[in-house]
Amino acid sequence: MAHPLRWYSWLHAKTGFCPVCGRRTRFRLAGRADLRENAPCLHCDSISRTRHLAACLVQLFAAHGVRCARDVADRADLRIYYLGVRGALPSLWGDRPHITYSDYFEGCSSGERRDGVLCQNVERLSFLDGSFDLVVSEDVFEHVADYRQGFREIARVLAPGGHHVFTLPFEFTAHTISRFEKRGEEYVAVHPLYTHADPGRGPIPVFTHFGFDLFAFLDEIGMEASLRVASYEEEVRLGAFNSYTFVTRKR
Repeated sequence: MAHPLRWYSWLHAKTGFCPVCGRRTRFRLAGRADLRENAPCLHCDSISRTRHLAACLVQLFAAHGVRCARDVADRADLRIYYLGVRGALPSLWGDRPHITYSDYFEGCSSGERRDGVLCQNVERLSFLDGSFDLVVSEDVFEHVADYRQGFREIARVLAPGGHHVFTLPFEFTAHTISRFEKRGEEYVAVHPLYTHADPGRGPIPVFTHFGFDLFAFLDEIGMEASLRVASYEEEVRLGAFNSYTFVTRKR
């Protein structure tokens, strides 16, 4: 965890670089204690964890001249699927024929649309096998009832050699804990209810607290996984405080 003195010292520095929008910027303290969810960019409003994910995308596609997340979207040959419709990346990327966005709506089947928005349940995606070269998700899978099936579906719709780059809350020294248990067709909480705020839905339940055994599961389903933790230099230059990103590749 970044030392508080280092955090407040950096807040008063003049500029940094945002790997999402590709601009020199300042990172503002937005009144929240969780640095991973804080420090929005002055220009694109990206937060720490989104900027670190963007930095990982830059590393992944650097050979193609990618300098920021904006450049990733400019690659028309890259079939991209983003799980969501809100946030700095969808706002920056906009509507492009090679980028697919979706949201989850209760009672709406995968492939249907509600108010013009594509509905997808990640446990039962409607896409064909090998439909995408890159899938991006930000803090989604802790809210998926059957996360194992969700990851299997992502692996299925990825082309061989394709990548799933994602963030989720993660305990580096603990086992994965399921907060709900499936009984019949319903999921019943076996731990006190824990929620995250969602700008579109309000509080939504956390089904899983992920731990280090996630790597073994990803390997089982044919995904090579690495966890990239923000370096001190990335915290200072990119404002990627307390951030980490999973970069996986389908074998």
